[in-house]
Amino acid sequence: MTGIKFRNILLSIVFIAILSFPIVNAKLNLVQDIASSENRQMATEPNLELKLLDPFPSKYEKYYTDHFTIRSVLIKYFNLFKLKLYKKSPIPDQVLIGNDGWLFLVGNELDSYRGTKRFTNAELESFRLELEFRKKYLEKRGCKFYFMIAPVKSNIYPEKIPENIYQINSQSWEEQLNEYLEKTSSINLINAHGVLMDAKKNETVYYKLDNHWNKIGAFYVANEILSRMKIDFPSIKTGSIDEYTISKKIVKGGNIVGMLADTNLFEDDYFTLNPKNGYVAKDVAPFGYEPPKDFPYPVDYENVREIENSKKPKLLI
Repeated sequence: MTGIKFRNILLSIVFIAILSFPIVNAKLNLVQDIASSENRQMATEPNLELKLLDPFPSKYEKYYTDHFTIRSVLIKYFNLFKLKLYKKSPIPDQVLIGNDGWLFLVGNELDSYRGTKRFTNAELESFRLELEFRKKYLEKRGCKFYFMIAPVKSNIYPEKIPENIYQINSQSWEEQLNEYLEKTSSINLINAHGVLMDAKKNETVYYKLDNHWNKIGAFYVANEILSRMKIDFPSIKTGSIDEYTISKKIVKGGNIVGMLADTNLFEDDYFTLNPKNGYVAKDVAPFGYEPPKDFPYPVDYENVREIENSKKPKLLI
C-alpha cells in the first residue's frame, strides 16, 4: 500500500507541476519560446470592460490560446512527432503533404484543384462585367488594361498531389474563368496556365515548400505578359532565359513548411536569376502610398523602379 500511495502522491505532484508550469514560466521565463510560424494575425489581449463582460471570457480564451508560454515550442515538437511517426500532416485542414516532398495548401487552393464549388453563370458574368468596367475606365485615361490569374500550384503540378485526393472536375476555377472570358469578353487576357505548363516540362517553376512560383516561373510569366503588351507597344522587348545566370541552393524554408513550425524535414531548390548584362531598372524612392489597414506586408506595398531617360510605357501592377 505504501508503494501505491507514493505513486499516487507523485502522480498528483507531477500533474500539478504540469498545470502550474505555464504560469510559473510566464513569470520566470525558465524556458524560452520560439517565434510563431503561423502565417496569421495572433489574437490581441482584450480590455476588461465592467459594463460589457459577456464577450470577455471567449475573447480572453482566444488570446491565451495564442500566447500561452512555450506554445510555439510545443507545436513544433508535436508536428515533428506526427510527421516522423505517422508521415502525416499535423494540420491536415491547412497543409497537404504531397509526393516527393511537395507541400500544398488546403482550403480554396485544393478546392480549385478538385474542381469543387464551381462558378455559376451569374458569378462568371459578374466577373466579366467588372473587368469590362475597369477596362473602359482605364481606356478613358489613356491606359491599357491587361488581366491575368496566377495559377494555383496544385493545378500546375497535379502529379505531386496524392492519389487519394480526387478531382470532381478536372477544370480549375482559373481555367473555368479564363475559358469564359475568352469566349465572352474583349479584355486583354493573359493565360499564365499554359505558359507554366509548357515551362515545367524542362524547368521547376514552383517552390516545393511554398505556394508561389519560383524565380524561373516568374520569368516565364513576366515574359508572357511582355509578349502580350508588345502587340500594343512595339518598343517593349521580350527576353530569353539564356540571358540570365541561374544559380541554385538548397533551402528548408517556405511559407507552407513554415506552417508546420519549420520542422527542417523538407528541402527545396531555391533559384536565383541574374541578368548577364546587369539590371537596367534602378530602385527609386516610392511616392508614399498608404497601405490598406491590416495589409500583411506594408514594407512591400509600394516598390518603384525606373529606367533613366526611358521613353517606354509605364507599368502598374
